Amino acid sequence: EYRYPRGESYMDVIKRVEQAVLCIEALQDPVVVVAHQAVLRIVYCYFMMRDKNKAPKVSIPLNTVIKLVPRNHGCEEARFVLVNKENKEDSNNAPSH
Repeated sequence: EYRYPRGESYMDVIKRVEQAVLCIEALQDPVVVVAHQAVLRIVYCYFMMRDKNKAPKVSIPLNTVIKLVPRNHGCEEARFVLVNKENKEDSNNAPSH
C-alpha cells in the first residue's frame, strides 16, 4: 500500500473521503470537486467502478476538467484541457501557481 512520505496512504484517503463521495452520489444536481490528485483519483475510481487498489496509477492530469455523467454501469467521461502545450506560454492562460 503506497503512502506519501510523512503523509496518508490511499486507504487513509478512502476512509477520509468516503462519506463525501456517498453524499455526492446521492445528489441530483451537478457537482464540481476541486481537490488534490490523490483525492481526485479515489473519487474517479469510485464513480468509474475501478479497483481502488489501482488508484495511485490513475491519470488525473493538471489543468484538466474531467466530466463524469452517471450511466447505468459507471459513468460517461469527457476531458477538457484548460492549458495545453500550444497555449501554455500565453500569460492569459497560465495557471496561477
